[in-house]
Amino acid sequence: MGWLILLIFVGIPLMELSVLIEIGDGIGALPTIALCLLTAGIGLSLIRMQGLKVISDMQQASSSGTPLVEHLVHGFFLLVAGMLLFFPGFVTDTLGALLLIPPIRLMLGKAGLAHAAAKGTTGFYRSSHQEAETKSTIIVDGEFWEAEPQTSKVIDQSPKDPEPANSNTRSNKTED
Repeated sequence: MGWLILLIFVGIPLMELSVLIEIGDGIGALPTIALCLLTAGIGLSLIRMQGLKVISDMQQASSSGTPLVEHLVHGFFLLVAGMLLFFPGFVTDTLGALLLIPPIRLMLGKAGLAHAAAKGTTGFYRSSHQEAETKSTIIVDGEFWEAEPQTSKVIDQSPKDPEPANSNTRSNKTED
């Protein structure tokens, strides 16, 4: 795993620099920068259009109860393509452009799902609509109404001493 992170953070920028230098030698610095910005701009606008379509398709699939796995694969790889196109360079732009092609996204998604299934991770294959059909449903029926608050007497909760502490008051009763 450490080698993969090293390859991503060191190898890809070095590869981008070498390709930019080679293209810059051939066509010049300003055309290279303009071409790099143009590919990024076109790619990001394509991602925006395809992303809105994927969101619309996901909403329709969710409302009809069909599985969302394919739409989630498209959305995930469009996100990755957007990140690749955002970084300047021709290598990342090429990888991002490849992810804009729907059959390539599906192929990569199926390979990832097959790998996850081989590891035993199968919990994300079902949609929430399918899970709702398999679970038992408990329905609780009842009625309610709002009642006016009742006013109640304030009851003194302090303990009362049946015999006063002063014996003079008691003696008045016995003298009668």
